[in-house]
Amino acid sequence: GPGGLSASQINCRMLGLFGGIKDRAVRDAAWEYLNFISSKEADRVRTKVLVENGFGTFINPKYLKMFGYNDVLEITSQKLSKVYDEAIKNGQPGPYGKNCQMFYNYLLQPIQQAQEMYIAGKLPNDKNKRLDVLQNILKQSTVLVNEQMLDIIPAPEMRKRRICAAFLLVAIALGFFFVFRKIFKTFNVQSTEMSSGNGVWQFRKYKFAYLIILPAVSLVFFWKYLPLFMGSKMAFQDYNIMGNSSWVGLDNFANLLWDKQWWQTIYNSLRYSFLIISMTFLPPVILAVLLQEVPKGKLLLRTIFYLPAVLSGLVVIFLWKSFYEPNAFGVLNYVVMRIPLIVYLLLIAVVCTIIFKFAKQLWFHQCRWQASLGFSACLLLIYLSYGALSPLIFREGLPLWKALFLSYDEPFRWLEDPNTAMFCCVLPMVWAGMGPGCLIYLAALKGIPDDFYEAADLDGASFIDKIMFIVFPTLKPLLIIQFIGIFVVAWKNSAYILAMTGGSSGTTVAGLHIFYKAYMYLSFGPATAMAWVLGFILIGFTMHQLRIISRVEFKAAGAKK
Repeated sequence: GPGGLSASQINCRMLGLFGGIKDRAVRDAAWEYLNFISSKEADRVRTKVLVENGFGTFINPKYLKMFGYNDVLEITSQKLSKVYDEAIKNGQPGPYGKNCQMFYNYLLQPIQQAQEMYIAGKLPNDKNKRLDVLQNILKQSTVLVNEQMLDIIPAPEMRKRRICAAFLLVAIALGFFFVFRKIFKTFNVQSTEMSSGNGVWQFRKYKFAYLIILPAVSLVFFWKYLPLFMGSKMAFQDYNIMGNSSWVGLDNFANLLWDKQWWQTIYNSLRYSFLIISMTFLPPVILAVLLQEVPKGKLLLRTIFYLPAVLSGLVVIFLWKSFYEPNAFGVLNYVVMRIPLIVYLLLIAVVCTIIFKFAKQLWFHQCRWQASLGFSACLLLIYLSYGALSPLIFREGLPLWKALFLSYDEPFRWLEDPNTAMFCCVLPMVWAGMGPGCLIYLAALKGIPDDFYEAADLDGASFIDKIMFIVFPTLKPLLIIQFIGIFVVAWKNSAYILAMTGGSSGTTVAGLHIFYKAYMYLSFGPATAMAWVLGFILIGFTMHQLRIISRVEFKAAGAKK
């Protein structure tokens, strides 16, 4: 290091015996293997195999000398012996033991944070101020490690957390109670209204229907609800998959409430959900309307837009990861770095004009809050575009009219930059999912009678009026169901993030964080507590969607000639 100190971590093979071995012969055989694998004879065999396969120059020179491979020793770098000696002299064993897997994650976080600040230009130029910033990052990381790995929390602080956790559990219990009560009441009332006075369930009349639905209900119960209730006790345990789990009471919930990482993942989930809903909900509707209005080539265009859905999800992920290469030869960078500023400005102007016209028409028809959303979307698009295009607009020493015809000089770090990583994780979903969604809406559009459009033409309605007051009201039940499905996917589906970024660059959502906590760090207790808190956060939307679904009426559309 710069201060003259050397350090290295010895990351070596570890072998041991399982304490629960019952068979004495198995235990003795394992012990004999451990003795052999650590012996000089094993070192001789290992060296011989590596030399014969062409890896002799990578072996510790002392073994080459010990076993007589002087010819290989002569071509081996003389510095290699010094490197091995230095590593053993200054090496420290890895932090193996409880929570050891988490160590690497927490060790990497301050390095990543400092790297992102440096790339974004947020580190001070002054050396002393920069060291103060880096020292503050390390101090925050130390507090986090002490709390998350070593459970170093003052007793008064822990008492306060447990009290808050108790209130949280009461709120969760009441929330789920009222939701299930609402579900039972809503659908029980509907069943009563549909019955003809012979009882709500009418088992005798609909016995075959109940028999048909029984397998599905059984599967849902055994694979969803039963594990849910049986696994809930893990939220109150320091769960060990090998047994001997200990009860910790409210501690998992108590620590979760003060876990900054958890609340950051909730914020990331909100961002992810907003991007998915805004980018995958309305675009298929718009595409379906446009495809319906195309005079020729409808079948070809529908096939082109549907083809991405045929590809495997794995293929889609690797395809788009190749597009996101962070150099000038990546497909996306190659395109973006050749488009001048004026093209971006024209594209933004076209999109804003379309949104503004829709919002203006809504305002004219007294749909105030919908129009306000449209105007807000325009302002948000302009704000985001300004942030992305400002390096092109404000070029030092160049007037604006010259900058209009210049493009980006530096390639984007699409998946490494926190400003673009989340957007890049959502974009493949839009590309792969727009086709199937478009076909669903196209089928629904076929059910709208031509009489509606003809009456609108007679009244002088514009194209926008037809979309707002004929297409959207007719598609409302389908739009509601699609919106609920997209919202659920937004909070559950983290596969694209796992494959694209692994959760780095500010893309760790709540579902992915729970997965890591449970299956990477084996912290099943805290992970279960997170799942319950996440369910409590989403319970309000559950109530709302149940109220909407209970009021939706479905009608069969007549065939169009």
